[in-house]
Amino acid sequence: MACLASLFACAPLATLRPASGIPSGRHAEAGAALVRFSARPYVDESAAYTGQVWFSVEPSRRFTLSGVTAFDRNALASGFAARWNALRTSRVAIGPEAEFGYAWGAGSLGLALRTVGENWIYAAPRLGNLGFDWAFGIPAGVSVDLTHGFVLRAEAQLSWADFKYYNRRLHLASGIAYQF
Repeated sequence: MACLASLFACAPLATLRPASGIPSGRHAEAGAALVRFSARPYVDESAAYTGQVWFSVEPSRRFTLSGVTAFDRNALASGFAARWNALRTSRVAIGPEAEFGYAWGAGSLGLALRTVGENWIYAAPRLGNLGFDWAFGIPAGVSVDLTHGFVLRAEAQLSWADFKYYNRRLHLASGIAYQF
C-alpha cells in the first residue's frame, strides 16, 4: 500500500457522522465526502485531498455501527466505528466512539446540539493516529436536513500530529448523506 507516499490517507480525515445519529423512523445512513487537508504551517508542502465514504446502521437507539473508507490517488483504508449513544434527547446528543481499521485507530467523544428541525451543530474531540503519529483533533461541523432523507454536512477540524504545534493542520470537509 502506498501509505509512505501519502501518509495521511491512511486514516479518515473527517468525522462527518455526528452524535445526533439517524432520526427516528430511519435506521441507516450512506454518505460520501471530499476532505481538504492543509499543509503544515512551517513546511513547504501542498494541501492534500481525500475522499471518504461511510455506511452506518443503528441496530438499536443505543448503538451506531459504521463502515468507513478513506481514499486518495495513492492509498485506501477501510475500517469500522462503533458509537454508544449515551444520551440522546430532542435537543442534545452525546456518544463516545471507537474506530479501528487498516492502519488507523481513534477514539472520540461526539457532542451534538439541535438548532431547528433536524439541523445539528456538532463536535467530536478525538485522539487517534495520522499516518505513523498519534494526533489530537477537534472537529466541529453542521448537519443540515435537506429533504426526503438527504443531509448536507460541512466540517472543519484542527489536528496536531505528534502533539507538536508545527504539525498543525486544518481539515475542511463537505459531504452528503442519505438516511433511510
